[in-house]
Amino acid sequence: MRIGLDFGTTNSSAAHYRDQQVTLLKLDPVSPSPTIMRSALFITREGVPSIGREAINRFTEGNVGREIEYQWRYIGESEVTLADVGTVMQSLYAVIDLNTPGRLFQSLKSHLRDSSFTGTDVFGTRYSLEALIGVVLRIMLERIEREIGQSVEGLVVGRPVHYASEARLDALAISRMRQAAQLAGLPPIVFLPEPTAAALAYAATARDQEHVLVFDFGGGTLDVTVMRIDGQGLREVLSTDGVPIGGDLLDRRVVMGKLTPHFGAGATLGARQLPLPAVLLEHLSEWQSIVDLTQPRYLALIDEAINNGDKPDELNALRTLVRENYGLPMYEEVERAKVRLSESRQTTISMHVPGIDFDEPFERWDFERLIGPDVRAVAACIDRAVVAAGMQHSQIDVVLRTGGSSRIPRFVKMLSEKFGAEKLREMDAFTGVASGLAVAASDDALWERLQAEQIVPPA
Repeated sequence: MRIGLDFGTTNSSAAHYRDQQVTLLKLDPVSPSPTIMRSALFITREGVPSIGREAINRFTEGNVGREIEYQWRYIGESEVTLADVGTVMQSLYAVIDLNTPGRLFQSLKSHLRDSSFTGTDVFGTRYSLEALIGVVLRIMLERIEREIGQSVEGLVVGRPVHYASEARLDALAISRMRQAAQLAGLPPIVFLPEPTAAALAYAATARDQEHVLVFDFGGGTLDVTVMRIDGQGLREVLSTDGVPIGGDLLDRRVVMGKLTPHFGAGATLGARQLPLPAVLLEHLSEWQSIVDLTQPRYLALIDEAINNGDKPDELNALRTLVRENYGLPMYEEVERAKVRLSESRQTTISMHVPGIDFDEPFERWDFERLIGPDVRAVAACIDRAVVAAGMQHSQIDVVLRTGGSSRIPRFVKMLSEKFGAEKLREMDAFTGVASGLAVAASDDALWERLQAEQIVPPA
C-alpha cells in the first residue's frame, strides 16, 4: 500500500485512499485529534526521542517554570597557530545548562531552505537537520505501518510550491528532505506540490469541468495552484506560485507588535537614558531564540537593565520569560488568540504566571494592521498565479481554501473580493493536503510518472 504524507511546518498528517474513500491515519495517539500531529520532536538527555503532542508535553512538564542553571564546562583542546608564537594548544569551554531534561524542536521544515543551518549539538551528539527530520519520519512510518497492519510500499510526500525564492535553496530543501527520508529508512518516495494535492482531493469527487484555484496557507508557506479538471478524473496544472509566509510568521508579528512592551520595550537605562539593548527584544521574535537569552552574557545585560532601567517590573518579566522557559507558552497563547480572532472581532492575549502578569487587548483590525505587508505579498502571489495560468480572475470557478491560516478573515475577505464569495470552498484545514496526497498515491500512472520525473542522477 502507498500512503500520502503531509509533513508540515506546524502539523503533519497521513492518509490512504482505497475504494473511493480517504482514510486518515492516527499519527498522534496522545493528541485530542489523533489524525493531526504537531510537527515537534523532543530528545532527552539519554537520546530518547518523542514526537507530536507527547514531545510538547514532555518539554512543558520538564522545562516550563524551571530556572536554568548554567556552568562553564571543559570540552577539549584545539590547536591555534599564531603568527609570532607558532602553534599552541588552547583549552575549549562551553556554557552548559546543567539540569535541562531535553531539547524541543519545532518548525524543522522551515529550516530546509536555510543553508546556514546544518545541525546542532544535542547533549554531546551532533544531529544534522536531515537527521532530526529523519527521526520524526521514522517514528511516523512506524505508527503508520502499525495502524494499517502492513508495510508501506511507497509515499507521496507533500512539498511547498517553493521552499525558497531562490532556485538554489529550493533544490537544497528537496535534497535535504530526500536525505532525511533515506536516513529514516522510508520506502520509495515522490514529491507532489501541496496545493496540487489539495486539488486532487477535490477532483476525486467533482463532477463538472472547472478551473480551480487552491489557496494552501499553512504554518510555513503560502502555496497557490491553478488547475483544470474535467469531472472525470483528468486534471491539468496550469500554474503554481508561493511565498514563504505562514502562520508562524504571523505569530511573530503579533509578539513583536503587541507584547514587547510587557517585557521592557521603550525602557531607558541610567542617568543618560540609554535605550535597552535591541538584541534582547529581537530574540523574542521566535520562541526558540528566546532560549538563547539564557546565555550568561545576555542574562547579565537583563540584570543590568533591571538595576538601572526605568521599567523594572517589565524587565523582571523579561528575566522570568527567559530564565523559566515561558517562551513556548507565550507563543501558544498568541496562536490561540489568533484563532479566536477568526470567530470574534476582539479577544485578549493573557499570561498569568509568577513574575509575568498581563492581559493585552487584541482586536482584529490591529492584527490586520500588523500583517499588512504579508497581506499585500499574498495578494500579489495570487494574482501572479492567475496571470501565469493565462486567465482572468472571473474565469476561476472554484477557490479551495486549506491550511490553518486560510481561515483568517482578512484572507477570506481578499479571496471573496478577487473571485466572489460564492466560489469559495473550505477543505479540512489540517488534513486536506494529506487526503489529496493519498489520492495521488493510489494512482499507479501518476506514481510512475512522478518517479520518472524525480529520478536523482548519480553524484
